[in-house]
Amino acid sequence: SIKETLVAIGKKATANDILLLFFAGHGVMEGKEKQFYFLTSDASKTSAAEAVAAVGISTTELTEWMKPQNIKAQKRILIFDACNSGQAIKDFVKLGNDNQNYLAARNDDNARQIKEIDKLNEKSGLFILSASASDQSAYEMGRYSQGLLTYSLLKAMKEQPGILDNGKYLDVSRWFNAAERTVSDLSKENGARQEPQIVTNTNFNLGIVDDEVMAGISLPAEKSLFTASNFQNSEEAADGDNLELSKLTNLQLYEIASRGNDSKIVYVTATNSPDAFTLSGRYDVKGNEVEVRVSIKKNNQTIYRFVEKGEKGKLTNISNAIVIKAADWAAAQK
Repeated sequence: SIKETLVAIGKKATANDILLLFFAGHGVMEGKEKQFYFLTSDASKTSAAEAVAAVGISTTELTEWMKPQNIKAQKRILIFDACNSGQAIKDFVKLGNDNQNYLAARNDDNARQIKEIDKLNEKSGLFILSASASDQSAYEMGRYSQGLLTYSLLKAMKEQPGILDNGKYLDVSRWFNAAERTVSDLSKENGARQEPQIVTNTNFNLGIVDDEVMAGISLPAEKSLFTASNFQNSEEAADGDNLELSKLTNLQLYEIASRGNDSKIVYVTATNSPDAFTLSGRYDVKGNEVEVRVSIKKNNQTIYRFVEKGEKGKLTNISNAIVIKAADWAAAQK
């Protein structure tokens, strides 16, 4: 159906049109030459490597479908929000080496900078934005409810008027560069590494971003980020967290965060984000009663405290209550 759609576009497109293809999903490198494949909805986690060609779209196929003889639009934009999508740029370079027209490209993280890629047409303008380098993951973080690249592109349109030419025309180069910076910053904050790749031979305006367009962009509310907890028994004779309350609390954080869009929080075991919350504190055990003095910390500073009590035989209930109270408090700070 994707091929059929491009065929239909080819029948209508004129030289003055702009072709924009946006792929968001999973990408893999397969075959002897490690060609990039964008996996379609027909793919599954159990799809064998040899079956990828049947359930994925290769850069060879995409190049054939969108070549100027098939689609006359002289300005083309390709966006890949998928793992390993920097390989797509390398593939386009390879596929274009038999032709005469080239353009400069941005860096790739393999220390070998891509230097040339086919213009596809002497008069064409080409932009390619990949979510990551050829051997990197492209993260879809629950905190933003979508891929980092997709989120960053929308965020730039919504919050960075500087990317607009004359206050309303979307400048593709400024747009992509703004998104690139945001992806890199957000991935670092979350303890990961993701470096979008940009390739271009020109610059042009894509369309108008007016009040109606802005109103239609709904950025997901940024969820509160929690990282691993640290609770200790206040009794010196006890061996640290002998009740394993930290482990139970982390399990509750993970369970609640796993509820997807219905969850108020995101949980990661470790992060460099200065916005991450940590649950910590000490607990007293008196007979069958446990009293936990909980501190919510941010940047190693305690910003909120509360006490939670419960029965020693029902520690899961205590940890669940701690997480719910902490999540509700964090959400109220937004």
